Amino acid sequence: MKSLRVRIVLLVGGFGVVVAVILGLILQSSLRSYYVDVLSARTGDFVDRLIETQPDLWNEYLRAPEVFSYLLRGYVAYSPSVGLYLLDAQGRILSSSGERKDHWSGYEVEVKKIQAAFAADPRLPIFADDPDAQGVRCLVVVRPLRAGADVAGWLFAVERAAQEGVQPPEMFRAYAFRTALQSGLVTLGVGMALTIAMIALLTKPLIRLTRVAGEIERSGFSGDIDDASFPHSERDDEIGRLSRAFHEMYVRLKREMQRCVTIDVRRREMIASVSHDLRTPLTALTAQLETIRIKGATLDNAGRRKLHEQALHNAGQLRRLTDALAELAKLDSPEFHAQLEALSIGELADDVVQRFAARAAELKIRLSLDYPDGLPLPRADAELIERALSNLLDNALRVTPAGGTVEVRVGRRPGALRIAVIDSGPGVALEDQPRVFELFYQATRHRDARGSSGLGLAIVRRVAELHGGHAGLTSQPGSGAAFYIDLPDAFAGA
Repeated sequence: MKSLRVRIVLLVGGFGVVVAVILGLILQSSLRSYYVDVLSARTGDFVDRLIETQPDLWNEYLRAPEVFSYLLRGYVAYSPSVGLYLLDAQGRILSSSGERKDHWSGYEVEVKKIQAAFAADPRLPIFADDPDAQGVRCLVVVRPLRAGADVAGWLFAVERAAQEGVQPPEMFRAYAFRTALQSGLVTLGVGMALTIAMIALLTKPLIRLTRVAGEIERSGFSGDIDDASFPHSERDDEIGRLSRAFHEMYVRLKREMQRCVTIDVRRREMIASVSHDLRTPLTALTAQLETIRIKGATLDNAGRRKLHEQALHNAGQLRRLTDALAELAKLDSPEFHAQLEALSIGELADDVVQRFAARAAELKIRLSLDYPDGLPLPRADAELIERALSNLLDNALRVTPAGGTVEVRVGRRPGALRIAVIDSGPGVALEDQPRVFELFYQATRHRDARGSSGLGLAIVRRVAELHGGHAGLTSQPGSGAAFYIDLPDAFAGA
């Protein structure tokens, strides 16, 4: 029952049986109507011929009413299912081909109503009460008997072989059953042929798709299943669309699986990097505090001050790392949204550069800012843009040697407003450039020699994404690097 083929066969077989039953009922009803129509026409013709051959029938009754019933019995001798009655003008029974009944006293046949129905549509059979059996309705025919121009009486015929609501003879029912059975078998045969065609057109492609799905399940998205493995994808029908949708789903799921594997690898790398970055200053801080506790009494003021400064430096490095982790977690939260407002990027960049000027002078690095007048006021989050620019400047000052330069530029680009920080440091190796914005990724030893946590550029990228833009870099190893954030026109107010 779980097989689609079996279900289709059962469906077609059941359909054949239902068709046979319905057809049998229709045939039986049609045959009964045909049977009644034939009897009605035959009885009507019989009565008409009788009146035509015996035009003086009413006078014969008047001459010998006591023997008229024998005459009627002779007329129906070869039609035993027909009952003949002679009625007066009001419908009272005067004589019949059968035995007289006690209830005929006061009984009247509604001949005028029957005659009116016949006159309205002679083709329709007419049913009325059988005078011999109260409550039984049979097929009837009534014709007037005239004496001159007036209706003197009625000749009334009852065909008892066609009672209302009674099934036709067994022969007709057997014929209907055989016809229905033959029709059902033909329908079943045609249905089976259609089933084979349906299986060829529908289930075979589905079976192939099922096999492909099984291969994918066994391989765990690690196997090499090419486009040709998905059947009938070139068809422009439901099967083709299903195959293409299944293929697209497979490609997407495989890509997501690979992304998850990559993320898992990077997660382990991040955990290792976090452990290393936290353990190094924490170990140094612990050692310095232990030295102060053990040798504090023997240290002079200069030695004690040096240990205090080193401990504060390591504590500050721990604080910066934990603050960066907390900030990145906040920025990555789905509930976090940038607080947008009209912002002068040039003035903001000037404030950030002034804050880093003393550090640049201490490191003997020339720090400058360049931005043109008339820049648009983009809608941006001032705090986030300031943090991203600060991270870029911090990164540039750490990698730029003494005597080098760091320049901040704000300007227009096609479709965007760009904030760039350009340094004259060692640059970024080509193999490192695609990953420098990843968490805890540090490009080379000389780029993190001054204490990089590997989080600053990841925060820069996330800030750019929150503004609908992107972060990037251009660099040639040995010739410095330019890190930038592009804010699209939708934010830059172009």
